[in-house]
Amino acid sequence: MIRALARVTALAVAALLLFALQQTTPGYSEITGPITQHGVAGTTTNARGFTLRVEKVVLAERLRWQAFGRSYDRDTGGLWAVAVVEVEGTPATTALSGATWLAASGLRFEASERAESVRGFLRGRRLEPGLPQRGLLIFEIGRDAARNGALLVSMSRWPRLDTQLRITIPNERIEQAETLDLETLT
Repeated sequence: MIRALARVTALAVAALLLFALQQTTPGYSEITGPITQHGVAGTTTNARGFTLRVEKVVLAERLRWQAFGRSYDRDTGGLWAVAVVEVEGTPATTALSGATWLAASGLRFEASERAESVRGFLRGRRLEPGLPQRGLLIFEIGRDAARNGALLVSMSRWPRLDTQLRITIPNERIEQAETLDLETLT
């Protein structure tokens, strides 16, 4: 009887130990996720393959620009967040494929594809070492996501075991505009 009770107790302790290990072990996406490098708008932040400096962010109701001999005028249900940045590939040629606006609530907004024809749009553009480029990262965000946000920028869209910059945008680096003419920013 005592031997059977000892076996049941040992089995229960082993099950509890295995359960505790399962609950405290990080998942695969956490283990292989991005390596976050923190920065603040206005300062240059280094990643493995590029450097980035966010000059300012302009929030606007509408965007206007010229491309391919025609004028474009876009609005959105929320706000446009246009980040004016300077970026440089280091130590080799690269491209920024990952650009996300992270709201304080945790919501993520990918760079808008509706504004890819803008001169100076940086996502996916080739970056050369020693040749810094000033350009734009453009997002469509919710109105409640405008303040206390951050930019997540990386060489790949979903970085795994690679650097992802997390640039905090203080409120003093955010400007407002009713209609933003993008030709004035680049």
